Amino acid sequence: MDPVYAHEVPLYARGKRRSLYGVVRPCPGLVGTSPRVALLHALVRSAQKGRELQEAGHEGRITHFDLPEHEQLIMC
Repeated sequence: MDPVYAHEVPLYARGKRRSLYGVVRPCPGLVGTSPRVALLHALVRSAQKGRELQEAGHEGRITHFDLPEHEQLIMC
């Protein structure tokens, strides 16, 4: 978990040219300190987390999985 990615997990596409695809669950509070994350595809657990990320200044694509609350609680 690297501060460049808002202390979350970067995802890479497979193939000959491994390229950065996005970031899993970037922390909204760290988007301002991680400018690269603000432009990447973000994958989040819920629509609420997606809105928080947008409000924090995220400009890239956001995909939320809309997981039920009880499933979100077990995902740390």
